[in-house]
Amino acid sequence: MKESEKLNLLYKDNSLDKEDVYKDKRGFSIIKRSGIEKIQVNNNIKVHFECLSFEINNCVIKATSYIDGVEQMQTYASATKENCIQKFRIEVCEKRALARVIIKTMNLTNTYGEDELKFQNNK
Repeated sequence: MKESEKLNLLYKDNSLDKEDVYKDKRGFSIIKRSGIEKIQVNNNIKVHFECLSFEINNCVIKATSYIDGVEQMQTYASATKENCIQKFRIEVCEKRALARVIIKTMNLTNTYGEDELKFQNNK
């Protein structure tokens, strides 16, 4: 199945609308926080977070997703002074980790969470 077909099916199955997703001009899809949460709820995805580093200029969180108690995916997210202009880095890091693990659990490629790009200096 093509990625565009997979995304269209995901949007339909999870009642996503144009407020939840958009196509970035750089060629990839963006799922907003509202879309990530709809996907999580509709697919009964539980997420466990583990803070691996929590310092002033470096936050790293590991996120693990579960469906029906079975581990599905693990991923990591960071928020550092180099990739996050916000002062509330732990919150940004958590948002990034959630989006990443949900996107990976749904087996999507060329798709990012809005928070992945939203707080970066170069975006």
